[in-house]
Amino acid sequence: MEINNNNLPEYIESHLLGTRFNFKIPTNPDKKLRGERRNIIKIAYKLLLSKLKGKNYIKNDFLNENIYIIWKESFQKASNNATRQWQTTFAVLKLPEIIKNAKPFDENYRSYNIKEGNQTKNRYVELIKLRYTFNSKVHDYMNFTIEIVIGKKQDGKHVQYSLEYIKKACS
Repeated sequence: MEINNNNLPEYIESHLLGTRFNFKIPTNPDKKLRGERRNIIKIAYKLLLSKLKGKNYIKNDFLNENIYIIWKESFQKASNNATRQWQTTFAVLKLPEIIKNAKPFDENYRSYNIKEGNQTKNRYVELIKLRYTFNSKVHDYMNFTIEIVIGKKQDGKHVQYSLEYIKKACS
């Protein structure tokens, strides 16, 4: 799906789902703006974890599993990935909706190919890739797909690991 960015505003204004806290996400891909997007992501994760009041998980309907949001794992990876594209920063603000409704894109959504580094350190034994598509009848640029990666740990706990904007997604 090719996006028409002709009408893309300088900022996307949105609130963190379930709060009245508003953010202005810069849409320019300039690397200089990554710090601004990183700050939005940091504030959003802190607000979300505070809003969850210690119950730091959201149930995914497809997997029928609680997906935990863990600061040192979820925020750390998202703060690196989600700064690159405004769409992924926007997705952080809608994380509860994404976690709840994400589904597999194809039959190869599970991977046991765990990388050395953080994936091994976090004791993941499986990675689950699900997708969520935003749809807008008003703005073309708000029609995009996000991939959420969930790490399954040795103890069976599922953790939101990363978010990625999918540049060209098939319907």
